[in-house]
Amino acid sequence: MRLSRHFFTKWLIVSLCLLAPASCAISRQQKRQLKEKVKSMFLHGYQSYMTHAYPADELMPLSCKGRWRSHGSGRGDIDDAMGNFSLTLVDTLDTLVLLDETEEFERVVKLVIASVRFEQDIVVSVFETNIRMVGGLLAAHVLAKELQRRRGEMMWYRSELLDLAQDLGYVLLKAFDSATGMPYPRINLKYGLDGLDHQKHTCAACAGTMLLEFAALSRLTGDPIFEEKSRLAMDYLWHKRHSSSSLMGHIIDVDSGDWIRRESGIGAGLDSYYEYVLKTYILLGDETYLHRFHRHYQGLLKYVMVNSRMQDVHMHQPQSTSKPYLDALTAFFPGLQVLYGDVELAKDSFRTLHKVVQRYNFLPEAFTPEPELRMYWAESYLRPEFIESTYFLYSATKDPFYLEVGENLVESLEIYSRVKCGYAALKDTNAGTHDDRMDSFFLSETLKYLYLLFSEPEELLVDLHDYIFTTEAHLLPVQLARQNVTFFPRQHLEVHTHSEEPSLSCPSSHLVVNFSSIWDEFIDISPLDSRDASAVPQCRHRPEMSQTAQQQRLQQRSVLASEINWENPEHVILLAEMGITVVKRDGTILISQDAAKAKHMGLAAEGMLFLQEIAQTFRQPSARELFFPPAAVRITSEQTGLDRILKAAPAQFGKQLGKDLTTLKGKLAYADPPSACTADGLTNIRGNIAVVSRGSCMFVEKARNVEGAGAVAMIVVDNKEGTSFQADVSAFAMSGDPGSNNTAVTIPALFLYDVEGKVLLDAFNRCDDLVVTMGPGQ
Repeated sequence: MRLSRHFFTKWLIVSLCLLAPASCAISRQQKRQLKEKVKSMFLHGYQSYMTHAYPADELMPLSCKGRWRSHGSGRGDIDDAMGNFSLTLVDTLDTLVLLDETEEFERVVKLVIASVRFEQDIVVSVFETNIRMVGGLLAAHVLAKELQRRRGEMMWYRSELLDLAQDLGYVLLKAFDSATGMPYPRINLKYGLDGLDHQKHTCAACAGTMLLEFAALSRLTGDPIFEEKSRLAMDYLWHKRHSSSSLMGHIIDVDSGDWIRRESGIGAGLDSYYEYVLKTYILLGDETYLHRFHRHYQGLLKYVMVNSRMQDVHMHQPQSTSKPYLDALTAFFPGLQVLYGDVELAKDSFRTLHKVVQRYNFLPEAFTPEPELRMYWAESYLRPEFIESTYFLYSATKDPFYLEVGENLVESLEIYSRVKCGYAALKDTNAGTHDDRMDSFFLSETLKYLYLLFSEPEELLVDLHDYIFTTEAHLLPVQLARQNVTFFPRQHLEVHTHSEEPSLSCPSSHLVVNFSSIWDEFIDISPLDSRDASAVPQCRHRPEMSQTAQQQRLQQRSVLASEINWENPEHVILLAEMGITVVKRDGTILISQDAAKAKHMGLAAEGMLFLQEIAQTFRQPSARELFFPPAAVRITSEQTGLDRILKAAPAQFGKQLGKDLTTLKGKLAYADPPSACTADGLTNIRGNIAVVSRGSCMFVEKARNVEGAGAVAMIVVDNKEGTSFQADVSAFAMSGDPGSNNTAVTIPALFLYDVEGKVLLDAFNRCDDLVVTMGPGQ
C-alpha cells in the first residue's frame, strides 16, 4: 500500500507542476536544504562503508560488512569490478572534495597511498577497473593539486595518486596485446593475460571506454603509450561500424574483429562507447571525434531514437528491432544529447524515461516504455544514469521541473533504499525488497549528480565548466588538451564532406607560445568556451573539397612547423588559409585556429596538424626545474679510419656523462627484442652498450631491463623516420618515472634521432672493431 500511495502522491504533484510550473518552482533556500539533505545521505552511505566495510571493495548494507573478491565464490561477472583494492573508497575520493569534505579527503588519500596495490592474483574487468580505479585516482590527483593551489592544503602531497594510476595503467596495458589493438575484456592483476586466452569476446563499450582516462594518464605523466593504445582501439572500432548506418554492434571478437552479437542500441554494451567518442572531442579538442559522433548520432536518430521512442535494432537490418525492452543504462543518453547541443531532443528522450520512473519510483534494470510501460527485470541497483541526465538538462535549461524530479528521487531513496548500514539496492521495485549490495557508483555518481543538481556554481571548489565528467562521473580538466600533446598519425585519412558537417558544435583550439626564452615557453591548446553544453554555436558551411584533393593537400604541405618564419608575410597568409590567426603581444606569439574560417576542409585539417607539430616542437621542461646538457656519441674504427661524432640527447635518469663520469667506452650490441620492454631474451648485451629502439614502454623501463641483463650503458634510437638532431629543434632529455628520483637506474643512457641512429647502425655493420664512446656534447 505504501508504494501505491507514494506513487499516486508523486503523480499528482508532478501533474500539477506541469500545469502550473511557476507555483512549483523550488526556491534557493529549498535547493540549499536539498543539497544538505543529499550530503547527509552521502555521509550515511560513506561512513557506513568506512565503518563496516573498508578496506573491502564494497559495502553489504544489510549484513553491515564488507564484500571482498575471493576465488571460487561470488556473483559471476558482477564481481569483475572488484580487485581487493578498496574500490568504493577510490571511486568516491573526488566526491569528497566536491562535497567540501576536504579534511576527510586528505585523511583517506593517505590511506590509499599506504595500502592500495595492484599485485593480487585476481582477474578483473579491464573496463570497470579503468573507469572506477584509474579514473578515481586521476580525479583525486587533480583535485589534490587544486587544493594545494587554491587553499594551500595537502602541501605534503607529491603526486602519489598519479603514480598509483600509472602503475595500474601499465597493468591494464597488457590487455591491449591483441591482433586488432582492442583490449581483452579481463586481466589478471599479477599475471596479465596468462590463462585468459579463451576470454576474447568483449562489448563495444568495454573496448571503447578507455580513452579519456588513458589520455589523461598520458598527458599527466608524459608517457604517450596509454593514449596511443586507447586511440588505436577507438580507431579500430570506428572502422568496424556499419558502413551506411554508422551503427555499432554489441559484442566483438578481440582477435578476429568479427561481430559476435549485432544488436545495436544505446544501452548496456554500447552506451559509453558513444559517450567517449563525443567526450574525447570535448577533453582533447580532436575534431575527428566530433565528426565521428555526428555520423553515429545521425544513425541513432534514424533507427534507434525513432520519435523519441528508444529501441534496439539489428546492426545490419536496422529497420528490425532486436529485443522488446530497454535497460537502465539507456538513461545516460539525454545527458549526452545535452553535451552535443541537441537540448530539445534530449528533453523528449528524458520524458520517455521519466514516465517509467514516475510509475516505479526508480528506473528498473529492464523495461518497456509507453505505450506498454512494463518491467522486464524488476531490480534497481540505484544507478546514476537517470539523475545524470536530470542534472545536465537542468544545467542547460534551468527549468525547475528537473529540480522537482531530483527532489522526488531523494525522497524515493530515503523511503525505499535507506537501511541501517547505508543504502541497499532493490531486488524488486514493486515489492520494495532489498538486495545486499551498495555498488561503488552509488556514492561516486548517483549522489554526486544529485548533490550537484541542487548546488550553486559559486559553492563548489572548482568551476565545472573547466572539467569533463568521465562515464564514472570522475572529473578530468579540459586543460589536458594543452598538456604533453603528442601527434598520433592515423592509418586512414578521414575525410568529412559538406553533408557530414555537424550543425550543433564548432571545433576550435588555442595555442600560445612564448618565444622570450627557449626554456620559458609553454603550450596552450585548449577548448574554447563554445564547448559549453548549454550554449553550442552554429557552424557555417564551408566549401567542399574532394577526397583526392584533400589527400594531395596533406601530402603537399603548405608550410611545416619546423620551417615557419613568423616574420614572413607569406607564411602568415598560408596560416590564415588554414583558419589560423597569429597575434604578437609582448614577446609572445598567440596562435588560434577556427576551422570554420579555413579555405576548405583540407586546409583545416592541415592547420590542426600544424598546431600538433608546434606543440611537439616547443614542448620543453623549464630550465628553472631541470637542465640536462646535450651529449655525444663518438664512433671510431682503426680498420676503416672512421672517426665521427653523433649529437645525442641525454636522459633524466642514470649516471650523467660529464658529471657522474667523464665518458664511457665500449662495444655495441643491438637488443633483441629491439624495444627492450621485457627482460626476456636480452642475453647478447652483457658487458656491452645496448642499442634499443624507441616505443612501446618508458625509456626508464628499457634502461632497467638492459641494466638487469648486464649492459654497461644504453643508446635509444628514434623510431620515427627522418628525424635528426640538427633538424629537430626539440632536443630533449629522456624522462624518468614521474614522482621518482630514478636512482634505480645506474647506467648512463643517451638518445639518437633516426638519421644519427642509421649512421651508427651502418658503422656497426661495416666495422668489426667499432668502438663507441659516450660523453658530454660540445
